[in-house]
Amino acid sequence: MLGVGGKVVKTGVPMSPSDDNKSSILSDVEISGSVKFKGELSFDGQLKDGNIEGEALIAGERARIKGDIKADAFLLRGSVTGDVLVAGKCELKGSANLVGSLTTNRLVMDEGATLIGDVQITPDGKKLPPLAPQNPQSEFPTGVAALKGKK
Repeated sequence: MLGVGGKVVKTGVPMSPSDDNKSSILSDVEISGSVKFKGELSFDGQLKDGNIEGEALIAGERARIKGDIKADAFLLRGSVTGDVLVAGKCELKGSANLVGSLTTNRLVMDEGATLIGDVQITPDGKKLPPLAPQNPQSEFPTGVAALKGKK
């Protein structure tokens, strides 16, 4: 048996479909390494030198994550330093602090939330390939050089 976030889970026993599939990592937990989960995870602890991957991740106000995140849905109230890839909806609440790249299908950002880094909003929440380099000889963006001289 293993105690996680106030729950006692028998190890080696598969969860039945009737289980609510919700887990919690509380603020007094510090993890060095990666976390992989199914269902919903409420994370209020600290993660260093690792990644979090799963379905629905809720990072609470006390969450301090230094690593990458890959999830189907993500709600952030705490702090993340790393790259975030969300296939569905990403919500940054007013207390959220994200430093790194964000790729998502939908973004909801409350007043007061901080986002420092690159953002890609794509139809399927997957990273897009890099853009082709522009012509370094032109001083104008593509399409503008053709208009130069026309009046």
